[in-house]
Formats: sequence, structure tokens, C-alpha cells
Amino acid sequence: MDTSLLFSSGFWEKAWEEANIKDKERREKKAVDVWNRRAANYERNVGSDSGQKRVDASLAFLESYGILNRKLKIMDLGCGPGNFSLAFAERGHSVWALDPAEKMLEQLRMKLETKPELEARVTPVVADWIPLELEDYGWEKHFDLIFASMTPGINNVPTLQKAINASKGYVYLSRFAGPRSQPSVEAIWQRLHGSVYYSQSLDILFPQNWLYATGYRPAAHYVRWEREHSQPVADAVDEIRNVLALRLDMNDAVEAAIEDYVAKQAKDGIFTEIKGATSAMLLWRVDKDVINRGG
Repeated sequence: MDTSLLFSSGFWEKAWEEANIKDKERREKKAVDVWNRRAANYERNVGSDSGQKRVDASLAFLESYGILNRKLKIMDLGCGPGNFSLAFAERGHSVWALDPAEKMLEQLRMKLETKPELEARVTPVVADWIPLELEDYGWEKHFDLIFASMTPGINNVPTLQKAINASKGYVYLSRFAGPRSQPSVEAIWQRLHGSVYYSQSLDILFPQNWLYATGYRPAAHYVRWEREHSQPVADAVDEIRNVLALRLDMNDAVEAAIEDYVAKQAKDGIFTEIKGATSAMLLWRVDKDVINRGG
């Protein structure tokens, strides 16, 4: 192998695209429908103790580089139910909370109703980052910080470059670092496909190396999290169905495999599993200068 390819941004862009193809990405509309269905359950998950710890860890990472020491205009890209948006607003920042799933933003709006003092600082935006044109919104170099935490909206180089173009200061990106631990999804996928369940395109490997090869020097931090997740059988079936729907077409065989697995693993009507992952956080300046701790 020609090792010089590893220093080519084109190499990593192509590798990322190939990983997307291998993952058999779902059509954009179908993905939005799935996230709308997942909104309530997803809110319960991110609102858990482990979810709050992930919020705290991300903000501590930003604070360690002095990013939040002044009032910022922040885009929370792929904000979901808005836990990060609220955390930024509570610290006095102005936040544009963008998500293509209306049901996710409904969760955010309900939380804002209980915190009216934050409403003026949070602007919910129903929009899909993938086809979005920055000039249509006047967002070229508009934000001090683009914050993209575990969002499928950043799924290739053009969507990542768009985030860079929307910022006049910093970009934060978090993704998975290696496989997640999802025993139920892994077991069902193995049963149906005879292969390991691993979404390569969601790994930090591709954007991190593309950034380096392009001349950016992101600061990086890794966090491992694990939690025990218990829920009624019907909720577990619904959650697993929605996760798998992002990767394959649902049919009777898939539905039967999910229901059979959950029924066999459940005790007294409750399904429990240990979920976990290592996430990577990247932070970089759009002018490609090196950032240092403390600002």
C-alpha cells in the first residue's frame, strides 16, 4: 500500500463514502420518520443519569479550551430533544436548535415551557442539514460554534464542510469510536444476516483523519459510558424495531426475530440489557490554527 494515501484528504473522503454504501444508508425521508417515532423513547434515554453525564462531559471538554467563556451564537446541529441546547442556553448562549424531526423539537418545546426564562435564547429550526443550503438561511460564517453531537446529519465530507462553512470560530463533532454495545440489536442482526452489526460510517475514524489530512488540528477526547436499560417488553420491541429500521427494511421475518428475542430475554415482563459505547469528541478552529487548553 502507498502510505502517502493516508495523508490525502481524498483518500479519507472516498473511504467514508464507501463506508456509507456498505451501511446501506436509508432514504432521508425514511430516516426522519424513524427519528420522529423514536422521539419520546430517545428523550427518556438522553434524560437519564448516563445521558446527563454525557452532556456534562461534552461541556467540560469545551470549557477546558475556554470556548464557553464568552456569550456565543451556537448551532446545535441535530439537536434531538434539545438537552445540549438547554444546557447552552442556561449558560447564557444563544442557540439555534436544528433537527429534521418535528417530534424531537416538540420535546424541546415542552421543556422550554417549563423554563420560560430560556425561550428567548433558543430558536428551534425544523430543517434537514443534509440538503440545506447555508445561503438560504444567511448562515455562511454566522455562528461562533457549530455543535454536532452524534448526529446523522454529518454523514460525509460535504455535510462536514458545510458545518465548517457555517462557523466563524469553532466546530465540535462527536461520534462513536469503535463498535457500540447493543446486545439485542447485535444478536438479531447476527441471526438475520450472519454478520457483525457495526455501522462503520458513524465512526470518528473518517472525519478525524479527513480533518488531519486537510490541515485541521482538532483537539480530541474520548469517553466510555455504560448503562443498564430496563423497559417493558412492548417498549423494548418498539425501540429495537426503530433502531434496525435505520439499516434495513422491516418485514415479517424481522418483526418475528425481534419479538422472539425480547420474549426469551425478558423476566416478569421487563427486558433489560447493558448498553455502552466509547464516544470521541473533536474540537477545532475553522482557521486551522491550533487550539490550546484554557483558550
